[in-house]
Amino acid sequence: MKRYRCFGTDPNSGNEALVLLLSVSSEWSIEERQEFAASKLANACVFITSNEDDAGPYVLDFYYPHARSPLCLHASLAAAHYLHTHGIAKYSGSVLTSMDRRLLSFKHSGNELHVSVNPGQLTMLSPPINTIAKMLGCAESAIKPPAVIASIGSPKLLVEMVSTDELYALRPRLQEVVDWGKQSSVSGIYAYAHREPDKYEGRNFNHLDENLEDAATGVAAGALSVLLAKSITVSQGVRLGNRCQISVYRQDGSISVGGMVFEASNTASASDWS
Repeated sequence: MKRYRCFGTDPNSGNEALVLLLSVSSEWSIEERQEFAASKLANACVFITSNEDDAGPYVLDFYYPHARSPLCLHASLAAAHYLHTHGIAKYSGSVLTSMDRRLLSFKHSGNELHVSVNPGQLTMLSPPINTIAKMLGCAESAIKPPAVIASIGSPKLLVEMVSTDELYALRPRLQEVVDWGKQSSVSGIYAYAHREPDKYEGRNFNHLDENLEDAATGVAAGALSVLLAKSITVSQGVRLGNRCQISVYRQDGSISVGGMVFEASNTASASDWS
């Protein structure tokens, strides 16, 4: 098992992910994986397994302490970093996700590791602003409508706040957020504020424990880029004292989401790749 920090601005920051490589013969059930993730209280756990015929790309299975997820981008970056730095011969720069068999491809952009995904098309309706305000614990006037559900593999309710002050004043009702997400098949609420041209500040609410608030949320940053139809830079984790930065590029119909990756134990960066 390895622990990584992803999207951090230095080796001591970033959203943490646990990476576990399971042998071909391993028979960890979904329930056992979920119990393991809950026991570790990490923001995310990703299990890497081979395809059944031991051919083709490796498969990634993502878990938060309270739920399995179809996609987690910071855990994906951690898994890709693990596969490369540990000399896994069968790894060729692409993996599949376990739940929806989505192909993820990885490459470098400067000192950042990026994952490329194809955005999905959604027709899901957002809840009324008064309902969103109640879940977020804020006044309706603090929200800039409309709120929109967008996705690059794990849907998020994107809610723009009128200012960064309102963003960091949020104290959401997390149980209500999680319950609504389960009923709506949406992976929580991503609140954000416009800071300057093409730069945004965000907070993600998808955990029952406020101490597990994400310092960086790649799928939400990617979904925001889809919504805004442009390349963006997203800062996150400021309120947590864990500043992170996510770069999102739109190219040829796909979304590339990336940042720096560090191994938590010895701070080996993804920029060390040859």
